[in-house]
Amino acid sequence: LALLFLRAEAEGFALCHAPALQTKVFQYRLWDVNQRSLYLRDGQLVAGHLQGANAALEEKVFWVPNRAFEPARLPVILGIRHGSRCLS
Repeated sequence: LALLFLRAEAEGFALCHAPALQTKVFQYRLWDVNQRSLYLRDGQLVAGHLQGANAALEEKVFWVPNRAFEPARLPVILGIRHGSRCLS
């Protein structure tokens, strides 16, 4: 699935309350040039047109830096379902 990111809305919030582990988590809404949003269908992330009540199915992508793994390369962790599922 190749997406052209026209626009992303981001809002940051704290991941942990422990000062040593605090990092910023970003939440994005993504869609392609045809205005298709991401959503889960049968456990797979797909792009489609969501209107009306189905708009609530849209998946937001959560992004957080992974400082524990090769920090010089700036690795990130991507997740969906409020960060409970990881994208790979």
